Amino acid sequence: MARQRDPRTKPAPVATENWSSRLPLPDAREGGDSAWELWHDASRRLDLAFAPTEPSGVGQMHTESGMGEAVVTEERPRFLTVHTVMVVARRHNRVCPHPSHWIQLYQLLGGERHPDLQAPPLQPWLWPQLSGLQKRLRFREHVEWAERHGCLDQVARFMGRMEEGDWVHMGED
Repeated sequence: MARQRDPRTKPAPVATENWSSRLPLPDAREGGDSAWELWHDASRRLDLAFAPTEPSGVGQMHTESGMGEAVVTEERPRFLTVHTVMVVARRHNRVCPHPSHWIQLYQLLGGERHPDLQAPPLQPWLWPQLSGLQKRLRFREHVEWAERHGCLDQVARFMGRMEEGDWVHMGED
């Protein structure tokens, strides 16, 4: 039969020694294989596993089967979309074009003639108040506008002529 504790008595006090002193502490070593170093090593090996993509030659399109000519019934697939342009715009942690380039793009799109295309947020009082994400979203609005108005290819060509230094990157003003 188990002993029951008398409810009128207080439990025995527990020793109040420093409980953390009993835990084993790992040894910290300089230059050892840390998880971060292992991750970098695995990442490098993964990068080496995949060769750079190389363009392929375009084969001739003809039918020699005697079944007649091939008839294309669908519109050519569209590779240039807001998504593909924004992938390029976000490369290397980019936010948006520097103000002078953004103005050039806005003028290329004829922004002053289109009331539905907002001007870039380049006012001296507004620019430093906006975060990188807010600037990127405003730039995306311009790219989406260009797609709706059939001039996304102009935006893509303009971006293709820009150099890395022509972009604002995350963490920059």
